[in-house]
Amino acid sequence: MHEAEEKQEMKETYETEEAYKMEEKQEMEENKKKSGYGFYVVLAAVVLGSFGFRAWWTNTFGGVQVDGSSMEQTLQDGENLLMKFVHDGKGLERGDIIVVNVGGYEEFASSEVQFIIKRLIAVEGDKVKCTDGQISICYAGTTEYVPLVEEYAYYGGMPGKDITDYDFAEYVVQEGEIFFLGDNRFNSCDSRYKERGGSHLKDRLYKETDVYGVVPEWALQHQELIANICFR
Repeated sequence: MHEAEEKQEMKETYETEEAYKMEEKQEMEENKKKSGYGFYVVLAAVVLGSFGFRAWWTNTFGGVQVDGSSMEQTLQDGENLLMKFVHDGKGLERGDIIVVNVGGYEEFASSEVQFIIKRLIAVEGDKVKCTDGQISICYAGTTEYVPLVEEYAYYGGMPGKDITDYDFAEYVVQEGEIFFLGDNRFNSCDSRYKERGGSHLKDRLYKETDVYGVVPEWALQHQELIANICFR
């Protein structure tokens, strides 16, 4: 009788161990399934995130190449720059390096030029003038002219001329208009339509809605790195 009981206990123990092993195996399989599901969820999130980032990036930034010397010494001919798109002229600030779409102007009808790169100097409501190389602005809502400090301005490259030879008349920037200059002051065609050869336009300023993009300051600071990543 005692031997029969021992055999019964051994059988029950064996069955219990088998059941435990079976349960453990099933649990491991379930964990594998869950782990597999988790991997695909993470993978899907990464893929969707990358597509979302790519869509955001291409809708926010673009590339532009400098053509000409009007922005020397800040920018050089042939340089590739990262540009942030501008919509309806919103968010512009004085001092921005701007990319202007000139393709819609009749003065450019026979030209292959579509865009020009310049420095935004004055915006709607401002008045601006220059005497002996000193640009002064009467900011919108104020009554007095103040001198503009321009570390970026370059007045070289013109034999027999210096900063004191650079002048232009007063310009009043009307609603929706902008006034811009090239940093290379003696070698730039920009907003100065009152001065001979100062602008492509005959009798008016450009519009803020002509601004296609802005070159961010951080893009200039990391220009070489961005060029290696985005333009090669």
